[in-house]
Amino acid sequence: MEYNDEFMRMVRFVASKAGITEEEVLRRINMYVEEMSGLIKADGALYLVATDLNIDLPTPSPEMQHQSIDIGKLVPGMRKATVEGRIIKMYGILSYTNRSGERAERAEFKIADESGEIDVVIWSESLVELVKRGDIKEGDYVRISGARVSRRYNEPVLNLDSSSSIEIIEGTEEIPLPERKVLEVGEVYDFIGQEVDVKGLVTRIYPITEFKRSDGSESRRSSVILRDDDGNTTRVVFWGDKAYLVDDLVEGSLILLENVRVVMRNDIVELHSSPRTKIKIIEEGESGPREIKAIILYKFPKENVGIVSKKPFIDLLIESNDEYGILRLWGDWADLIESVRIPAEISVSSVYMSEDGVLTLSKNGEIRVLSEGIGPIPEGIEAIARRIKYRRSWIGESSDGLREFRGTVTWMSDRARVTWYCPKCSSRTKMEYGQFMCPNCGPVEEAVPLLSIAFTIDDGTGVARVVAFRDKAESILGMSIEEVLRKADELGETDYSVPTDDLVRKYLGKEIIVRGRASYLESGIVKLVLDEIDYVEPKEEIKGMIREIKKLWLR
Repeated sequence: MEYNDEFMRMVRFVASKAGITEEEVLRRINMYVEEMSGLIKADGALYLVATDLNIDLPTPSPEMQHQSIDIGKLVPGMRKATVEGRIIKMYGILSYTNRSGERAERAEFKIADESGEIDVVIWSESLVELVKRGDIKEGDYVRISGARVSRRYNEPVLNLDSSSSIEIIEGTEEIPLPERKVLEVGEVYDFIGQEVDVKGLVTRIYPITEFKRSDGSESRRSSVILRDDDGNTTRVVFWGDKAYLVDDLVEGSLILLENVRVVMRNDIVELHSSPRTKIKIIEEGESGPREIKAIILYKFPKENVGIVSKKPFIDLLIESNDEYGILRLWGDWADLIESVRIPAEISVSSVYMSEDGVLTLSKNGEIRVLSEGIGPIPEGIEAIARRIKYRRSWIGESSDGLREFRGTVTWMSDRARVTWYCPKCSSRTKMEYGQFMCPNCGPVEEAVPLLSIAFTIDDGTGVARVVAFRDKAESILGMSIEEVLRKADELGETDYSVPTDDLVRKYLGKEIIVRGRASYLESGIVKLVLDEIDYVEPKEEIKGMIREIKKLWLR
């Protein structure tokens, strides 16, 4: 391969500084070009080799300084780069805290050419002023000189300082501005790690809270739950100064979130604010507490959440304004409604829509029972209640929330296990030298046991990992947790587990229906925490198919 004189001048410089031969430098350059399958050329690979050897390349000759590099060839480590492209997205002026602890401003935009696109960050005050005055705007074709290429969010980014310049070039060939795609909540799963625009309905607002970072500094955060028309939900977390964005929001508002990053945290997909995040209110929601009158038609069994300090809740099927919905009550209200005779008419104040699309009574809400036992219970209401609470979906098309899956059991854990938790902080404990040890509280006299069983189902579109805890696991196993512990002791199992051979024979290869809370894991598998499990009833499935066909026909 032949190289020009300017390129070889750089190669000789690197070789002399590193104390290696020019042939070795060229060999390393060719290795980078081959490893990246031609995505970078020799000049870009030279910058990578220099970075590996901790060598700053010399300033290019005047001729080279004016030679533009295709955006697609930019790699972190390049200095004094010249790039031409059209500004396709102007993020504007952003505030930040500099190294001296003072507030400062920077400007950001995105440019593109035929080879790709890249974010540009301006640190120079004089160049920031150009953006402030509107001298540089979206749609302009610019030449950027003296730029440094670094990495941000695992992508190349151009940095401009006081030695950089921006020149507007007139009469250039038009590069069309890309269409600004606005995602629905259910579409964000395909964009993990990317910055996107998302539209949705605000169903819950969590207030601003302060916290300490790992370095001891203080910051703040807030969050909202966003839902689309199909019932898909996600949490949006606002960090730092962006936490104040929730101050202007009310529940029920339809909003457009610009420039939020799709992240995976604790196996859950969330949207996180970036310094460029903005909120546009498309349709204002009604402020103030929401009040409804409804008829309770069905009560799901009261349940408890929490390993140690259990909190009771109950879900109700209600009818309000000729529409069905699920209302969730917590604590004392759950105890109160459990004894009410249905159908019952109630008045509920201060409710909000949770991330599952479930109406939930807020902490300062109240319920008044207006009348009880006001008529016969409608036929088939239990099945209707389940269909409303648990939306049937294909595993491969599922989003987070309360879901119902139908699939074949492809794997069953060969053991049911008991794990132990600290009664003070609910952290998982470990047995050390014959005593339970909590990572936070130290020795634990009486740890709290939790029984669990796991299995997977496949419906042809995806795989769901189903986990059953507490009474759900006891029901599947046919043993109480006390019986499990006693049998484990008889078998000499030090990990408090018992074999599930009978369950494997009973369920493996069988088609079942599971209901519970689903969440999408980074591995591509859906996790479902089990509420209910049933064998498939062909007649009921046929009825369900007929209902869906009627819906499609009516549409």
